Amino acid sequence: MKSRVLLVSPANPYPAVTNGCARLVLDYVQSVFAQEDVSYLYVEPGTWTPLELYRDHRPVGPVTADSLLNMGFSLVFFVGFRSTPFTRSLAANLPAFCLTDTLPHPDVPEGVFRGILSHRVPEPREDLLICGGSYDSAVYFKNRQGDNLVTCVGRIHPDKGQLELVRGYRERIYERFHRPLLLVGGSDDREYFEAVRAYIDEVAVRSTLGAAPDGWLAPPQIADVLNRACCYVSASPHESFGIALAEALACGTTCVVNGHYAGFVPAELQQHVYGNVTGKRGSTLDLLEEVLERDVRRDGSEWVRRFSVDAAARSQRAFIRRRLETVRA
Repeated sequence: MKSRVLLVSPANPYPAVTNGCARLVLDYVQSVFAQEDVSYLYVEPGTWTPLELYRDHRPVGPVTADSLLNMGFSLVFFVGFRSTPFTRSLAANLPAFCLTDTLPHPDVPEGVFRGILSHRVPEPREDLLICGGSYDSAVYFKNRQGDNLVTCVGRIHPDKGQLELVRGYRERIYERFHRPLLLVGGSDDREYFEAVRAYIDEVAVRSTLGAAPDGWLAPPQIADVLNRACCYVSASPHESFGIALAEALACGTTCVVNGHYAGFVPAELQQHVYGNVTGKRGSTLDLLEEVLERDVRRDGSEWVRRFSVDAAARSQRAFIRRRLETVRA
């Protein structure tokens, strides 16, 4: 009989994935807990108030802590965590696990979880698993179709730095190298989007916001864009992992970066990208210009396979099983 797993997060992948955290949630549903009976609980961002329970990718209605505890779950897995009476009740009554980008973390209390998964921890511990992010290797793989554009994938938001890219892109990149910039993604920051939109002329700078609801493309469509791009470029100053970067690497796209990618070993990542991986320095357009001028090519498609969702799922399932059995013994 399948065990029942409750997955809890304010990052909702339904009806569509719109950010990296939502992609993580869906990966847990479809991969890490693929052999289990999974229910996903969407909680309100900030307050972590329960909003909607999903089973088999469909909403089944609102719930309470008491009703959840009567559903026979074997464990609860939090993607992120906020300490509230509701979340503490779940963690106190069910074997609880948590995924967090770093530890110690002000929102992640000690002594609450059977196991914690994190990208960065100060030192090894029996109840900790150091894990990077992951990408879907069944969708994102090398299938090069050309190199006629530059692309940036991610929500249009100050955290992602698209404004730095679009300012001067026509003059510095398009008019010289004749490769348009395609921004793939939607926006949840109206003011910032309006600043970026002033540069979207659908010639030198283009956007998927006119091609799909909220600008988001389906994963196979994003993979197609990456395989048609000569470069993937990111001006984001910091990423806990960078799922879009991993997806671009998997497609064999030359990646131009200028930030801190804490989920990777810097010396390893540096061999497969062009730019800065431990902190933002200088202009991202300068780096892109260098790559195009010198025809720099970086192919990280073989190396990045270690971060496939299947590989990540195996190690995480083993950790969860070990922690359940250790505490039970």
